[in-house]
Amino acid sequence: MTTTERSPDQVMAQITTELGAGLGTFLTALGLRHGLWAALAGAGPLGVTEVAARTGLAEPYVREWLRSQAAAGYLDYDADTFSLPEAVEIAILHAPGGAIVDACAHLMASMGASFADFEKAFRGGAGFAWHQRDPEYWAGTDALTRSTIHTGLIAAAIEALPGVADALRAGGTVADIGCGYGAPTRMIAEAFPAARVTGYDYHDRSIAEARSRADGEVRFEVASASDFPGTGHALVTFVDSLHDLGDPVGALAHARRSLAPGGAVLLIEPPGGDHVTDNLNPAGRMFYAVSLLVCTPSALSQASTAPLGTLAGAPALREVAEAAGFRTVRRIGVDAPMNLVLELRP
Repeated sequence: MTTTERSPDQVMAQITTELGAGLGTFLTALGLRHGLWAALAGAGPLGVTEVAARTGLAEPYVREWLRSQAAAGYLDYDADTFSLPEAVEIAILHAPGGAIVDACAHLMASMGASFADFEKAFRGGAGFAWHQRDPEYWAGTDALTRSTIHTGLIAAAIEALPGVADALRAGGTVADIGCGYGAPTRMIAEAFPAARVTGYDYHDRSIAEARSRADGEVRFEVASASDFPGTGHALVTFVDSLHDLGDPVGALAHARRSLAPGGAVLLIEPPGGDHVTDNLNPAGRMFYAVSLLVCTPSALSQASTAPLGTLAGAPALREVAEAAGFRTVRRIGVDAPMNLVLELRP
Protein backbone atom coordinates (compact mmCIF):
# COMPACT_ATOMS: atom_id res chain seq x y z
CA MET A 1 0.00 0.00 0.00
CA THR A 2 1.36 3.44 -0.93
CA THR A 3 1.01 6.56 1.21
CA THR A 4 -1.68 7.96 -1.06
CA GLU A 5 -3.78 4.77 -0.80
CA ARG A 6 -4.26 4.98 2.97
CA SER A 7 -7.57 5.98 4.49
CA PRO A 8 -7.96 8.76 7.08
CA ASP A 9 -8.63 6.08 9.72
CA GLN A 10 -5.33 4.43 8.90
CA VAL A 11 -3.53 7.75 9.21
CA MET A 12 -5.20 8.36 12.57
CA ALA A 13 -4.04 4.93 13.69
CA GLN A 14 -0.49 5.89 12.77
CA ILE A 15 -0.79 9.15 14.69
CA THR A 16 -2.01 7.29 17.79
CA THR A 17 0.85 4.81 17.47
CA GLU A 18 3.40 7.61 17.26
CA LEU A 19 1.94 9.47 20.24
CA GLY A 20 2.27 6.29 22.25
CA ALA A 21 5.84 5.79 21.06
CA GLY A 22 6.81 9.37 21.94
CA LEU A 23 5.37 9.07 25.44
CA GLY A 24 6.89 5.62 25.67
CA THR A 25 10.38 7.14 25.62
CA PHE A 26 9.76 8.51 29.10
CA LEU A 27 8.26 5.23 30.32
CA THR A 28 11.25 3.24 29.09
CA ALA A 29 13.53 5.71 30.88
CA LEU A 30 11.48 5.40 34.08
CA GLY A 31 11.86 1.65 33.89
CA LEU A 32 15.62 1.98 33.62
CA ARG A 33 16.02 4.58 36.33
CA HIS A 34 13.84 2.71 38.85
CA GLY A 35 14.81 -0.89 38.22
CA LEU A 36 11.68 -2.20 36.50
CA TRP A 37 13.51 -3.71 33.53
CA ALA A 38 16.12 -5.23 35.83
CA ALA A 39 13.43 -6.70 38.07
CA LEU A 40 11.85 -8.49 35.10
CA ALA A 41 15.12 -9.74 33.58
CA GLY A 42 15.34 -13.53 33.74
CA ALA A 43 12.50 -13.71 36.24
CA GLY A 44 9.84 -15.36 34.11
CA PRO A 45 6.17 -14.35 34.47
CA LEU A 46 5.54 -11.92 37.33
CA GLY A 47 2.40 -10.25 38.61
CA VAL A 48 2.04 -6.57 39.45
CA THR A 49 2.44 -7.18 43.19
CA GLU A 50 5.65 -9.16 42.65
CA VAL A 51 7.21 -6.48 40.45
CA ALA A 52 6.21 -3.78 42.92
CA ALA A 53 7.82 -5.75 45.76
CA ARG A 54 11.02 -6.24 43.76
CA THR A 55 11.33 -2.53 42.98
CA GLY A 56 9.78 -0.88 46.03
CA LEU A 57 7.46 1.12 43.76
CA ALA A 58 3.76 1.81 44.22
CA GLU A 59 1.51 -0.86 42.70
CA PRO A 60 -0.73 1.54 40.71
CA TYR A 61 2.30 2.98 38.93
CA VAL A 62 3.78 -0.46 38.34
CA ARG A 63 0.47 -1.77 36.98
CA GLU A 64 0.13 0.96 34.37
CA TRP A 65 3.81 0.78 33.44
CA LEU A 66 3.59 -2.96 32.86
CA ARG A 67 0.43 -2.66 30.82
CA SER A 68 1.93 0.09 28.66
CA GLN A 69 5.00 -2.01 27.91
CA ALA A 70 2.85 -5.00 27.04
CA ALA A 71 0.79 -2.80 24.69
CA ALA A 72 4.06 -1.62 23.09
CA GLY A 73 5.13 -5.22 22.50
CA TYR A 74 8.09 -5.09 24.87
CA LEU A 75 6.52 -7.42 27.47
CA ASP A 76 4.55 -10.63 27.08
CA TYR A 77 1.22 -10.72 28.92
CA ASP A 78 -0.62 -13.83 30.03
CA ALA A 79 -3.13 -14.40 32.86
CA ASP A 80 -2.31 -11.19 34.71
CA THR A 81 1.45 -11.81 34.56
CA PHE A 82 4.14 -10.06 32.59
CA SER A 83 7.44 -11.43 31.30
CA LEU A 84 10.43 -9.87 29.58
CA PRO A 85 11.49 -11.61 26.33
CA GLU A 86 15.22 -12.29 26.03
CA ALA A 87 15.64 -10.12 22.92
CA VAL A 88 14.10 -7.11 24.67
CA GLU A 89 16.24 -7.71 27.75
CA ILE A 90 19.39 -7.74 25.62
CA ALA A 91 18.44 -4.64 23.62
CA ILE A 92 17.48 -2.54 26.64
CA LEU A 93 19.77 -3.77 29.41
CA HIS A 94 22.86 -5.04 27.59
CA ALA A 95 22.95 -3.47 24.11
CA PRO A 96 22.92 0.34 23.72
CA GLY A 97 19.12 0.53 23.36
CA GLY A 98 18.32 1.44 26.92
CA ALA A 99 21.09 4.00 27.22
CA ILE A 100 20.02 5.64 23.95
CA VAL A 101 16.41 5.92 25.08
CA ASP A 102 17.40 7.27 28.50
CA ALA A 103 19.62 9.91 26.90
CA CYS A 104 16.83 10.89 24.54
CA ALA A 105 14.47 11.30 27.48
CA HIS A 106 16.82 14.01 28.79
CA LEU A 107 16.91 15.65 25.36
CA MET A 108 13.16 15.50 24.83
CA ALA A 109 12.46 16.94 28.28
CA SER A 110 14.77 19.85 27.54
CA MET A 111 13.39 20.46 24.05
CA GLY A 112 9.85 20.38 25.40
CA ALA A 113 10.71 22.99 28.01
CA SER A 114 12.19 25.34 25.38
CA PHE A 115 9.72 24.54 22.59
CA ALA A 116 8.06 27.96 22.69
CA ASP A 117 11.42 29.67 22.16
CA PHE A 118 12.32 27.29 19.35
CA GLU A 119 8.94 27.86 17.72
CA LYS A 120 9.69 31.58 17.52
CA ALA A 121 13.04 30.85 15.88
CA PHE A 122 11.38 28.40 13.49
CA ARG A 123 8.73 30.91 12.48
CA GLY A 124 11.28 33.62 11.77
CA GLY A 125 13.97 31.42 10.22
CA ALA A 126 16.40 32.27 13.01
CA GLY A 127 18.90 29.90 14.54
CA PHE A 128 18.76 28.24 17.92
CA ALA A 129 22.26 27.75 19.27
CA TRP A 130 23.86 25.22 21.58
CA HIS A 131 24.31 27.85 24.30
CA GLN A 132 20.57 28.60 24.18
CA ARG A 133 19.81 25.08 25.40
CA ASP A 134 20.02 24.07 29.06
CA PRO A 135 22.13 21.68 31.17
CA GLU A 136 19.54 18.91 30.76
CA TYR A 137 20.05 19.09 27.02
CA TRP A 138 23.85 19.24 27.19
CA ALA A 139 23.94 16.26 29.58
CA GLY A 140 21.54 14.31 27.36
CA THR A 141 23.70 14.92 24.30
CA ASP A 142 26.76 13.70 26.17
CA ALA A 143 24.90 10.58 27.31
CA LEU A 144 23.72 9.91 23.75
CA THR A 145 27.28 10.25 22.44
CA ARG A 146 28.56 7.80 25.04
CA SER A 147 25.82 5.30 24.18
CA THR A 148 26.51 5.30 20.42
CA ILE A 149 30.29 5.83 20.29
CA HIS A 150 32.81 3.89 22.35
CA THR A 151 36.57 3.72 22.75
CA GLY A 152 36.79 0.58 20.62
CA LEU A 153 35.13 2.29 17.67
CA ILE A 154 37.40 5.34 18.00
CA ALA A 155 40.50 3.17 18.27
CA ALA A 156 39.53 1.00 15.28
CA ALA A 157 38.87 4.06 13.14
CA ILE A 158 42.22 5.62 14.00
CA GLU A 159 44.05 2.34 13.43
CA ALA A 160 42.53 2.34 9.92
CA LEU A 161 44.26 5.65 9.13
CA PRO A 162 47.67 4.72 7.69
CA GLY A 163 50.50 6.19 9.76
CA VAL A 164 48.27 8.09 12.19
CA ALA A 165 48.10 5.52 14.98
CA ASP A 166 51.88 5.15 14.95
CA ALA A 167 52.24 8.94 15.14
CA LEU A 168 49.95 9.06 18.16
CA ARG A 169 51.82 6.25 19.88
CA ALA A 170 54.96 8.36 19.35
CA GLY A 171 53.39 11.33 21.13
CA GLY A 172 51.62 13.12 18.26
CA THR A 173 48.95 15.74 18.89
CA VAL A 174 45.20 15.48 18.40
CA ALA A 175 42.62 18.26 18.16
CA ASP A 176 39.02 17.14 18.78
CA ILE A 177 36.67 19.82 17.43
CA GLY A 178 33.24 20.48 18.91
CA CYS A 179 34.03 18.25 21.86
CA GLY A 180 31.10 19.17 24.12
CA TYR A 181 31.55 17.45 27.47
CA GLY A 182 34.59 15.67 26.05
CA ALA A 183 33.61 11.99 25.91
CA PRO A 184 35.22 11.28 22.49
CA THR A 185 38.27 13.32 23.46
CA ARG A 186 38.82 11.15 26.50
CA MET A 187 38.26 8.02 24.40
CA ILE A 188 41.07 9.04 22.06
CA ALA A 189 43.38 9.60 25.01
CA GLU A 190 42.40 6.24 26.50
CA ALA A 191 43.14 4.43 23.24
CA PHE A 192 46.44 6.29 22.66
CA PRO A 193 47.84 7.31 26.07
CA ALA A 194 51.08 8.69 24.63
CA ALA A 195 49.23 11.18 22.41
CA ARG A 196 48.72 14.78 23.41
CA VAL A 197 44.98 15.30 23.08
CA THR A 198 43.03 18.56 23.32
CA GLY A 199 39.30 19.07 22.97
CA TYR A 200 37.98 22.36 21.64
CA ASP A 201 34.48 23.84 21.83
CA TYR A 202 33.16 27.37 21.54
CA HIS A 203 30.83 26.77 24.52
CA ASP A 204 32.59 27.76 27.74
CA ARG A 205 30.19 25.89 30.03
CA SER A 206 30.75 22.64 28.13
CA ILE A 207 34.50 23.12 28.38
CA ALA A 208 34.21 23.74 32.12
CA GLU A 209 32.28 20.49 32.50
CA ALA A 210 34.76 18.62 30.30
CA ARG A 211 37.65 19.87 32.43
CA SER A 212 35.90 18.68 35.58
CA ARG A 213 35.73 15.17 34.10
CA ALA A 214 39.30 15.07 32.77
CA ASP A 215 42.02 13.10 34.57
CA GLY A 216 44.90 15.40 33.69
CA GLU A 217 45.93 13.53 30.56
CA VAL A 218 43.51 15.49 28.36
CA ARG A 219 43.26 19.25 27.86
CA PHE A 220 40.15 21.24 27.02
CA GLU A 221 40.13 24.77 25.64
CA VAL A 222 37.50 27.27 24.47
CA ALA A 223 37.90 27.77 20.72
CA SER A 224 35.71 27.58 17.65
CA ALA A 225 36.09 25.19 14.74
CA SER A 226 37.56 27.95 12.59
CA ASP A 227 40.13 29.32 15.02
CA PHE A 228 41.36 26.49 17.23
CA PRO A 229 45.12 26.86 17.75
CA GLY A 230 48.11 24.81 16.80
CA THR A 231 49.74 23.20 13.78
CA GLY A 232 51.46 19.91 13.20
CA HIS A 233 48.54 17.80 14.38
CA ALA A 234 48.73 14.11 13.57
CA LEU A 235 44.96 13.97 13.78
CA VAL A 236 41.99 16.32 13.84
CA THR A 237 38.61 14.81 14.70
CA PHE A 238 35.02 15.94 14.24
CA VAL A 239 32.82 13.50 16.15
CA ASP A 240 29.18 14.17 15.31
CA SER A 241 29.90 17.89 15.13
CA LEU A 242 30.65 18.99 11.55
CA HIS A 243 27.00 19.10 10.46
CA ASP A 244 26.22 21.45 13.38
CA LEU A 245 28.62 24.10 12.09
CA GLY A 246 27.65 27.20 10.18
CA ASP A 247 30.72 26.99 7.93
CA PRO A 248 31.79 23.35 7.59
CA VAL A 249 34.00 24.15 4.58
CA GLY A 250 35.85 26.81 6.56
CA ALA A 251 36.19 24.48 9.56
CA LEU A 252 37.66 21.69 7.45
CA ALA A 253 39.98 24.10 5.63
CA HIS A 254 41.30 25.30 9.00
CA ALA A 255 41.73 21.68 10.10
CA ARG A 256 43.62 20.87 6.89
CA ARG A 257 46.03 23.75 7.47
CA SER A 258 46.66 22.55 11.03
CA LEU A 259 47.75 19.03 10.02
CA ALA A 260 51.29 17.73 10.12
CA PRO A 261 52.65 16.06 6.97
CA GLY A 262 50.99 12.65 6.90
CA GLY A 263 48.22 13.82 9.23
CA ALA A 264 44.53 13.18 8.67
CA VAL A 265 41.06 14.33 9.62
CA LEU A 266 38.69 11.74 11.08
CA LEU A 267 35.07 12.60 10.44
CA ILE A 268 32.33 10.69 12.30
CA GLU A 269 28.79 11.58 11.26
CA PRO A 270 25.31 10.02 11.49
CA PRO A 271 24.69 7.24 8.93
CA GLY A 272 22.97 9.20 6.16
CA GLY A 273 22.30 7.48 2.87
CA ASP A 274 23.56 8.85 -0.42
CA HIS A 275 20.06 10.00 -1.45
CA VAL A 276 16.95 11.21 0.37
CA THR A 277 15.10 8.10 -0.79
CA ASP A 278 17.66 5.98 1.09
CA ASN A 279 16.56 7.67 4.32
CA LEU A 280 12.77 7.37 3.96
CA ASN A 281 12.48 4.85 6.77
CA PRO A 282 12.02 4.95 10.57
CA ALA A 283 15.70 5.71 11.25
CA GLY A 284 15.68 8.47 8.65
CA ARG A 285 12.56 9.96 10.16
CA MET A 286 14.23 10.10 13.56
CA PHE A 287 17.40 11.70 12.22
CA TYR A 288 15.51 14.21 10.08
CA ALA A 289 13.56 15.20 13.19
CA VAL A 290 16.82 15.64 15.09
CA SER A 291 18.11 17.71 12.19
CA LEU A 292 15.11 20.03 12.28
CA LEU A 293 14.99 20.41 16.05
CA VAL A 294 18.71 20.48 16.88
CA CYS A 295 21.41 20.44 14.22
CA THR A 296 20.01 22.71 11.52
CA PRO A 297 19.06 25.42 14.08
CA SER A 298 22.62 25.22 15.42
CA ALA A 299 24.10 25.82 11.97
CA LEU A 300 21.63 28.65 11.27
CA SER A 301 22.66 30.34 14.53
CA GLN A 302 26.16 30.59 13.01
CA ALA A 303 24.90 32.43 9.92
CA SER A 304 24.78 29.35 7.70
CA THR A 305 22.85 29.79 4.48
CA ALA A 306 22.95 26.09 3.53
CA PRO A 307 23.16 23.82 6.60
CA LEU A 308 24.34 20.29 5.96
CA GLY A 309 21.65 18.71 8.10
CA THR A 310 22.10 15.67 10.31
CA LEU A 311 21.82 13.12 7.48
CA ALA A 312 24.11 14.84 5.01
CA GLY A 313 25.39 11.55 3.57
CA ALA A 314 28.76 10.65 2.07
CA PRO A 315 28.39 12.53 -1.28
CA ALA A 316 27.57 15.84 0.40
CA LEU A 317 30.36 15.39 2.95
CA ARG A 318 32.79 14.57 0.16
CA GLU A 319 31.78 17.76 -1.65
CA VAL A 320 32.39 19.83 1.49
CA ALA A 321 35.75 18.16 2.12
CA GLU A 322 36.91 18.71 -1.45
CA ALA A 323 35.84 22.36 -1.28
CA ALA A 324 38.05 22.63 1.82
CA GLY A 325 41.06 21.33 -0.13
CA PHE A 326 41.08 17.63 0.70
CA ARG A 327 42.05 15.37 -2.17
CA THR A 328 41.32 12.04 -0.50
CA VAL A 329 37.95 11.28 1.08
CA ARG A 330 37.66 7.62 2.04
CA ARG A 331 34.98 5.74 3.89
CA ILE A 332 36.46 3.63 6.68
CA GLY A 333 35.07 0.14 7.05
CA VAL A 334 34.72 -0.13 10.81
CA ASP A 335 31.84 -1.73 12.70
CA ALA A 336 29.73 1.38 13.26
CA PRO A 337 26.06 0.78 12.36
CA MET A 338 25.03 4.14 13.81
CA ASN A 339 27.84 6.15 12.24
CA LEU A 340 29.37 7.16 8.93
CA VAL A 341 33.16 7.25 9.33
CA LEU A 342 35.36 9.09 6.81
CA GLU A 343 39.10 9.72 6.44
CA LEU A 344 40.14 13.06 4.91
CA ARG A 345 43.65 13.67 3.58
CA PRO A 346 45.10 16.78 1.86
